[in-house]
Amino acid sequence: MPTAVYKQGTIFYEEKGSGEPLIFIHGVGLDHTMWKQQKDSLSDSFRVIVYDMLGHGGSEHPPGPYSLTHYVEQLSGLMEYLQIEKTHLVGFSMGGMVAQAFALTYKNKLKTLTIMNAVANRTDEQRKGILARVEEVRENGPLGTIEPAIQRWFNPEFIESESEVVNQVRHRLQTNNPASYLAAYTLFATADAELWPKLKNIETPAFIITAEHDLGSNPQMGRQMHERIKGSDIRIVPGMKHMLPVEGAEIVNNELRRFIGKQASQVG
Repeated sequence: MPTAVYKQGTIFYEEKGSGEPLIFIHGVGLDHTMWKQQKDSLSDSFRVIVYDMLGHGGSEHPPGPYSLTHYVEQLSGLMEYLQIEKTHLVGFSMGGMVAQAFALTYKNKLKTLTIMNAVANRTDEQRKGILARVEEVRENGPLGTIEPAIQRWFNPEFIESESEVVNQVRHRLQTNNPASYLAAYTLFATADAELWPKLKNIETPAFIITAEHDLGSNPQMGRQMHERIKGSDIRIVPGMKHMLPVEGAEIVNNELRRFIGKQASQVG
């Protein structure tokens, strides 16, 4: 289990394959294992790298509060450790926020940017809902929020037919460090307000993808990001909920190949 070292501490990561680097950033409360199907499939064409964000899994767990800058510098440190000058970057949910912030800070380090099932420009009502869940975590710990999250994230048929996969996600959520999770979740609840005014400044070739029935990272948010980020591509996947990279892995993998291939042909 390789560990990268950077100025803020250690980063747990895995990699597979060779070719152009393709880095994936997971969502809040999850870890690198959510990308297993991407790592296994896309490593035939790319050097796929997955890692645990700050405060998650096997990476450093500093005391909060956390900022987007902490996560941006963690990714920069990982790239420096792995001697990667430029990468394709995919961020899911909170990872999508980190990816946006990275594109705004280090545009010269990116070839492409994929923002997947990510939040943008929450309404007042949506903000109230997520802040209420933050308070629930603060007062009672994260365990009570897990089953409602599973129901929001997966279709009922998938929960029934792929119970082992869903249980792996459930176990990850159950074993999070409570203090680290609260710090990360608090940032997740508020960071879209910080990013929204800046999205128009993203210059990296971008692809926005989300799911038709994703309640928290809904299609309207995806369309708003698409309008803000000049020249971006967008895809709303029908019939899916939040955990698109897991439940709709084949669709995601095909879309990533298409988008990255399209950018490569335009550059060429």
